[in-house]
Amino acid sequence: MFERIDQMLAGFSEGDAITSEAQNLRQIFKRWGIASDIFVDTRHVSAGLLPECRPLEEHRGNKASLLIHHYSIGSPAVEAFLRSSSRKVLHYHNVTPAHFFAGFDDRIARELEDARGALANVIPRVDAMWAVSRFNAAELESLGAREVAVFPLQFSGSEMSDPPSDVILGKFSVPMTNILFVGRIVPNKRVEDLMQAYCWYHRTINRQSRLILVGSDRSAPAYFVMLRMLAGEWCIPNVCFERYVNFRDLPTYYRIADVFATASRHEGFCRPLIEAMSFDVPVVANRAGGIPEALGSAGIMYEDASPAELAVLLDRVVTDRGLRSEVIESQRRRMAEIAGRNAEAELRSLVERLA
Repeated sequence: MFERIDQMLAGFSEGDAITSEAQNLRQIFKRWGIASDIFVDTRHVSAGLLPECRPLEEHRGNKASLLIHHYSIGSPAVEAFLRSSSRKVLHYHNVTPAHFFAGFDDRIARELEDARGALANVIPRVDAMWAVSRFNAAELESLGAREVAVFPLQFSGSEMSDPPSDVILGKFSVPMTNILFVGRIVPNKRVEDLMQAYCWYHRTINRQSRLILVGSDRSAPAYFVMLRMLAGEWCIPNVCFERYVNFRDLPTYYRIADVFATASRHEGFCRPLIEAMSFDVPVVANRAGGIPEALGSAGIMYEDASPAELAVLLDRVVTDRGLRSEVIESQRRRMAEIAGRNAEAELRSLVERLA
């Protein structure tokens, strides 16, 4: 086994799926008695997490250590990773296709394009490749990668156990049907498609309803502004733009939700689906990217639904007791599968192959 196993990330922030995964892995490594640190570009670290990570330039590698890079965008972490003399693992979380950001943030679009282009150079220089889904693994294989191991994001549920927030419960105390979306407010999530479906739902099916959008707008401010403008232009009431939510408050939104919906067109895995299922919130999701792997046979997935069709589907999940019960039962089976997974044994096997 290695004398130390470190990780490198482009950023480090509360509520971020990659950050959470890196923290989980570090905890496992330390439980094995192996020294482990997380190295990050400190320009992109939440203030509250600064004590938990170290600057990239402090990393010192050697052949007796392993370095895991969580790859999702181009950053100084990539070059620091490649320079290291440690054994290297590329842990691929997916790079969002640049065309989604074109016109909203051309700088981010270029960074995404560069990150995808750089993969062909990174792949031959690593000792192993892991991906959080088979969908992601297939992307690496299309670039010539061989023997990509699939190691899905871990989920225990313990991180979602904070008590309800009285402030949030009070804010949404008026009884209404709550349609919830959780995720970064970025173009590939196609939040506008969900808003159009909600518009149909609210105007023609259920006026006592809300669309609650939870997620940071920092990655694509121009896209967020467009969504706010569309809500006004379409005269859609009760669209609640909650923006970034403290991770301790997030469980409250799941507790008040009647249905979780996402119209996302591109996902490497989509952790919020797992979070919603853990609270028995029925999930309705566009069949895209790694979403089918996250859901398994649970929830409801759709393809090519019009706004009106998606609105009717949401209504059925909310009002049809038989269907709702079937969906929740399928999700409980999926959560039992996730709970029964021995991720630590999987991880040990992957690491031991490199030792």
